[in-house]
Amino acid sequence: MTEARRPEPAPGFAEHFTDPLYEDRGNELAPFGSDEGSDLLASWRDRSGELGPASTLATVLDCEPSQVAAYAGEMSGVDGIETAMFIASAAFVLLRLTGHLSDGDRRLALEALDFQIRILPEINSAVTEAPEVLLRQRDDLASWRNPV
Repeated sequence: MTEARRPEPAPGFAEHFTDPLYEDRGNELAPFGSDEGSDLLASWRDRSGELGPASTLATVLDCEPSQVAAYAGEMSGVDGIETAMFIASAAFVLLRLTGHLSDGDRRLALEALDFQIRILPEINSAVTEAPEVLLRQRDDLASWRNPV
């Protein structure tokens, strides 16, 4: 995705998610730096008008609501990383484009981030502690409140 084509963030997103990681395209753990996040944002860039406050993770992932938690497979072990990344990325795409995320979707995205925080040091010996970029996303998402 080129810089000129990156969609403008919703005002609430821009005000709350101020860390440079939310614009980082090179960090695989940043919401839009991973292939999953970058591809999702690109796919919704020109269709953001189809999204609104009632849109969900299932809308962004183009699946049934019952399929979100296991979008790319069960969220367990090494294979669960892809699902966790899709869920977290979809949440940040939805927030960036609409400035809204349901409480249920926020809980699921927090679970996905917690999974990554927990599993990465277990599966990658080069990761000795929880990556700060994931901790920041988790803290920012946990403190997010939809505008009234």
